[in-house]
Amino acid sequence: MPEKGAPRIRRRTWLVAALAATLLTASSVTWFAVARAEEREDRLDANRELVTRGCAGLLREEMYASVPDDTRGVLDAYGTLLRPGQESRALLNCTLAWGDGGGATEADVRARVRAEAVPDRTSPASVTGDFGLPLPPGATGGVGTAERFGGAVAEAALLLDCPKGLRGRGRAARDLLVSVDLPSDTEGADVNGVPEAERLAVARTAAKVGNWVARKEGCGSEPLRTEPGAAPAKAPELCAWLSPKGLGSTPGGWTFDGNDKVYNRRVGACGGRWDDTAGSPSHLTVKAAGAESWSGVLAAGAYEDYADELQVPDPKAPAAHDKPLTVEQLGDDPQLALWARSECVAGPTYHRVSVTPAFDFDYGVEDGKVVLEPKDQRRLSRHVRTVLDRYLSAPDGWPKRSHCRGTKIVGEVAEWRERD
Repeated sequence: MPEKGAPRIRRRTWLVAALAATLLTASSVTWFAVARAEEREDRLDANRELVTRGCAGLLREEMYASVPDDTRGVLDAYGTLLRPGQESRALLNCTLAWGDGGGATEADVRARVRAEAVPDRTSPASVTGDFGLPLPPGATGGVGTAERFGGAVAEAALLLDCPKGLRGRGRAARDLLVSVDLPSDTEGADVNGVPEAERLAVARTAAKVGNWVARKEGCGSEPLRTEPGAAPAKAPELCAWLSPKGLGSTPGGWTFDGNDKVYNRRVGACGGRWDDTAGSPSHLTVKAAGAESWSGVLAAGAYEDYADELQVPDPKAPAAHDKPLTVEQLGDDPQLALWARSECVAGPTYHRVSVTPAFDFDYGVEDGKVVLEPKDQRRLSRHVRTVLDRYLSAPDGWPKRSHCRGTKIVGEVAEWRERD
């Protein structure tokens, strides 16, 4: 017969074992949680260290506080500053990335900076616009958004003048192009949709990269500001030459938008449009006019951009005004443009001036069509040549400020012209 105390002993033993198991499980969970926390902390420290030392620390200010702790970062850097005698356009090319993709090019989150010498030409599309920070006359830039693998990025492009040249180039170059991508919360937005904080962050990073490379290269560019300052003084005299008077336009008010507020020796732009709510401009009067100039490495790139759209003069078929042309109502108002070439302070330059005639399609012999007689075409050609002459001769306009000389006419291109 078992002793009377045996069941009590077995229960006590079971309770002790259960308590020990519970304590062991709790201890394991606690240890696992502590280990996971330490692991995340280690990753966070490693990622912050990567931001601090990677890309010459140029991304630290914008990225240090937002690096993730759930995945380790990847640094991809090549084409860094060169020694004399080495050849490469890339002076700095660096990417920091985090995510589960197969490396920096396929990561979920990427930040990238690049600086390169521009030996010949570049398109002005990315480097003209609203940069968000004040720039000296020898620099131009723009800010926008784009879709990259893994999501949207805020991007900035900045073109700097290096009067002392860039060392180690196979060919002489004095133009420095900086591009920056930073992660963005804005998906599919255009430049007007970039939040102000992101606009400032990406522009500031581009300016810092430009300053850093310029100092290392000793290229002689003006230091760039990395913080907003007082708004630049408006300079309406840059486009004061453009007014409806003398352009064959209907009398009335004009609105001027997108005009330059400060002078830049690389690019210039002026534009105005008839704005009279009392009625409509009469047939073939000028209801809009504008002028643009691109100089140095931007000149050929701008011309090529228009050539891709078949909007440059055809040297094999110069404009002729010897036969009637039919203009159809297709939506947008067609322009007549006149191209010219000059040599200006920043180098070879293209000018494009344009007029937008008012077409009264009720005036035509067919619904939605009007016929331009030779005399009408010559009249519009005189209008666009007047715009060019006034642009070139304006005392405070872009061509005079840029000391343009040796101007030659390239030719006309009418958006209503007949094509083969």
